[in-house]
Amino acid sequence: MSHYIFHVEGMSCGGCSSKIKSALSALEHVQNVEVDLTSAEVKVYSDAAQELNRDTLVSTIEDLGFDVVS
Repeated sequence: MSHYIFHVEGMSCGGCSSKIKSALSALEHVQNVEVDLTSAEVKVYSDAAQELNRDTLVSTIEDLGFDVVS
């Protein structure tokens, strides 16, 4: 299983977490999404055989109104 970790600014509640999880989980090849509000991290896991496009993940998060910090 491969994964990406993003630092996301602007998350403040369970609603933010749910919004991000739902949007990312709907993308093809996403197996699991973990959101940690305390550390402001979003982890996205995919099947090892299917590589996720980082730019797609970032734009999905940013389209929800959050900022992904490099």
